[in-house]
Amino acid sequence: MQVVLIAILANICFASGQTRVKQQFPIPENINKIFQTSCMQCHGINGGRFPRSRLNFSRWAIYGAAKEAEKAISICSALRKSAMPPKSVRNLKPELIPTKEQIDLICNWAESIKSKKEQK
Repeated sequence: MQVVLIAILANICFASGQTRVKQQFPIPENINKIFQTSCMQCHGINGGRFPRSRLNFSRWAIYGAAKEAEKAISICSALRKSAMPPKSVRNLKPELIPTKEQIDLICNWAESIKSKKEQK
């Protein structure tokens, strides 16, 4: 569903005259499921203004390779430091906290993006 949403948003931006940037590093389905559970409430299309200003998954398809790699590494870093989800959310909704295994998956994906970007 998220992949379809990203494609639709990218087409809307293209149709509206905005420059369309080729998505270099699509989010794999297993990673996307974690993001759907733990991140999209704040960093998705219906999220708050401040969280979306930092990371907006609904704009991932138009970020471009460098920004996608940068954001993926930032996601990994924030998760490893337990900075995301924020403490207030962790206290209210502990079910949103990714497991260590999920964080490892995300960080491995982020590192692979970083490596691919550096090879280009």
